[in-house]
Amino acid sequence: MKRSLPVIAFLVFLILIPVTYAETTEMTADEHYLMGNAFSSLGQGQYENATKEYRMALAIRPDFTDALNNLGIVLNRQGKYEEALAVADEAIRISRDDAEAWYNRGCTLGMLKRYEEETDSYKQALTIRPNFTSAWENMGASYFDQGRFEDAIAAYLNETTYDPENAISWYYLGTVYEKTGQNSAAIAAFENAVKIQPNFTTVQNRLDSVKRNLTSTTPSPGNNSSNVAEQDSSGLLSGIMNILK
Repeated sequence: MKRSLPVIAFLVFLILIPVTYAETTEMTADEHYLMGNAFSSLGQGQYENATKEYRMALAIRPDFTDALNNLGIVLNRQGKYEEALAVADEAIRISRDDAEAWYNRGCTLGMLKRYEEETDSYKQALTIRPNFTSAWENMGASYFDQGRFEDAIAAYLNETTYDPENAISWYYLGTVYEKTGQNSAAIAAFENAVKIQPNFTTVQNRLDSVKRNLTSTTPSPGNNSSNVAEQDSSGLLSGIMNILK
């Protein structure tokens, strides 16, 4: 997934927990939640402990949607996708207007390669929060995986509209344009990415490659898209395949 739990949670935990234990030996749902965040921020070796803490928080407060959402994240990180999907479904059952829950559900469905359901979940999240750029980005990746390139372009255009300073999203947009032989549009997208992040060497390399292809190739009408789209496909896909759903 694109989002990571804030490392600051660990510092909050360090401050809060000693005070709490001075007052009582039993932890509240909020305290278990903070402990879960702290364990999650420490990385892969602590995901099981994070899972336990979120479940303890939910045992106390079953409708604690923040705990459900973060539980789903760490379950995904452990490859427990069916469990994560059940957790997302429970969060949505409790609050159908929770954009995070719909987004997490989409991420999990993407891991399960259930792409149509994945994009449907992102659409639900975006209905609630139209500027949810991570959902636009993941939707673009899902459409790309389905071979729906124009839909992928539309998703990335929405992402760049809401977050025009995101170099990565311009790179992804340029990648799909290049894949579909829309070289001029690809150049413009890559140039935007390089302008935002000048040391983005991967994009600069793609930009140089597209410019070379554009100047050295004089395709006949009707052949441009298919000819260009077949060139260097591993390079074209390098950005898309790195999207973390």
